[in-house]
Amino acid sequence: MKNNYSILIGLLSIFTLSNCSPKEYPLGNFQETPIVADGNSIDWNLPLRFGSEDGELQYNITNDNTNIYVSVATSDQSTQMRILREGISVFIDTKRKTNKSMGLSFPANEVVETNRNNNTIKMMGGDKRGDQVNFKKQLLMDKDIFKTFGFINMDNRVYDVSDTIAIKLGINYDAFGNLVFESIIPIKHIYNKTFTAKNAPSLSVGIVLNTTNRSENRPTAGSEGRSEGGMRGVMGGGGMGGDGMAGGSMSGGGGMRGGGGMRPGGGFNTMNKVIANWYQCKLAFQ
Repeated sequence: MKNNYSILIGLLSIFTLSNCSPKEYPLGNFQETPIVADGNSIDWNLPLRFGSEDGELQYNITNDNTNIYVSVATSDQSTQMRILREGISVFIDTKRKTNKSMGLSFPANEVVETNRNNNTIKMMGGDKRGDQVNFKKQLLMDKDIFKTFGFINMDNRVYDVSDTIAIKLGINYDAFGNLVFESIIPIKHIYNKTFTAKNAPSLSVGIVLNTTNRSENRPTAGSEGRSEGGMRGVMGGGGMGGDGMAGGSMSGGGGMRGGGGMRPGGGFNTMNKVIANWYQCKLAFQ
């Protein structure tokens, strides 16, 4: 009887210790070469490592001893318009969950609202590709400020994209027509301490496309268009991820799947869809 009791206590102790032990998170990729936040994908190893579940986005997140680097790219026309009109947000959660109290939003909401009111170019009913290209260029030119919140040693306010003192941002089209968003976030604005490979922290980085509740941007009949195939040029690759945590490498293969493109005369069929990808890892230091 005593032997059985001792075995039971031993098993309970092992179970308790295993539950209390810290979870091991995958080691992130150390960024060996400098990154410039200019909306040009040439700085990154391509294809980008991760992809959203429906193929709207490809993205990568790396770090060096000083910064966390985020790159997001899409060839999907509807997703490009959503980013240009509604914006994109990057969140940092040091608790390794999906908390949105620290991060940045680009462009700032003030600019988005201004564009909604002033940029009433006849886009939805047009059927000329040139009109769509000009419209996207116009929206891109207006994106010059972003908002930060929750970072340490940094004010919660609106910053100009040209301000290179702290967080750096860039957005542009690459040579293959992909819309590319890049962000450089100094680690000193996330943690109040320095790290080495021995005491490197784990965190979650969330990439979330902003949504709209405006009725005129809701899907309309006949708006189930698809994008023109996969990620163009060198951005091809398989995908993984989705709304949960992402980890591991993206497999090679065909390009990104079209994720609900834009059809002339239709609506934006992904404008209100939740597109949120969270990447959880242990930072890599050298």
